[in-house]
Amino acid sequence: MFTYIIPFWKTFDDVWFTYKIPDFLKSGIKLWQIVEFELKNEITYGVIYEFVDLNIENTFVIKEILSIKNDFVFISNYRLELLKFISKNYFTPIHNSLSLFIPKNLIDKVKKEKIDLYKQNLYKYNYDFPLELTSKQQDIYENILKSENNKILLFWVTWSWKTEIYIKLIKKYLDEWKQTLFLIPEIILWNQIYTKIKKVFWDDVIILNSTITETQKTKYFLDIYHNNAKIILWTRSSLFYPYNNLWLIIIDEEHDNSYISDQSPRYNAVEIANKISELNNSKLLLASWTPSVNSMYKWIKKEYNLLNLLDKYKKN
Repeated sequence: MFTYIIPFWKTFDDVWFTYKIPDFLKSGIKLWQIVEFELKNEITYGVIYEFVDLNIENTFVIKEILSIKNDFVFISNYRLELLKFISKNYFTPIHNSLSLFIPKNLIDKVKKEKIDLYKQNLYKYNYDFPLELTSKQQDIYENILKSENNKILLFWVTWSWKTEIYIKLIKKYLDEWKQTLFLIPEIILWNQIYTKIKKVFWDDVIILNSTITETQKTKYFLDIYHNNAKIILWTRSSLFYPYNNLWLIIIDEEHDNSYISDQSPRYNAVEIANKISELNNSKLLLASWTPSVNSMYKWIKKEYNLLNLLDKYKKN
């Protein structure tokens, strides 16, 4: 029995390597486990991508896997297809795409067998925030929830107070113990939207941005993996974390160029969010006062449901 292995952080163009599974590992090996193997006389690590039966006369030319480093898997359900989609859609080797899905610090902990996967206590949600929507805001809120099309484009004007709609949506899913991912451009990360979200939900919001350490990324990764974290506020790279109960993705200022990664592996966060919505049946809300041409084209093709918030905020 053989397997294809995707190595971590290699610069060659190979898609994967073929290794033999030794008899003593056959009973416990699973797809997407992290394994240890020898490559060019050095010990390295990667994940099990596929099991294959090969008709090879001299199997001694193929090296064996040395060990399995973890019993659990971090890449499962819809994330499997998302990984393949990125590799195919953006013409990048699959090992290059893999680097998006698992923090380097977490890999190091797995290699050293210093990772604690016991579930922590769930975050407690204690908030009391008076939230009064205008009739127009309430209509938008209700239309988002009842829309048969999970992909919604919200066109808004200045001072329409769209954030109040976001907050009510998040609270609705939070009360049902469901996860929400809220993406905003890096340049406005600490703006009024962040302030409002934090004011309502306090420490129940995980803030993930370029300033946090690798150790913090690993902690948050495991919180999300265990479904402890319900509200995640970050920039584009948060799309690749291991959500198990993700029901809502909000992308504010969806036209912003910072959602496009210009470093390898290159990708468009709005396109990735679209794919997650399809694979995971999550609701996707894209909002902008200047929607991108691509988003307007998708509305014309009826791929998006367009909602207009054109009234400035006034109390009822």
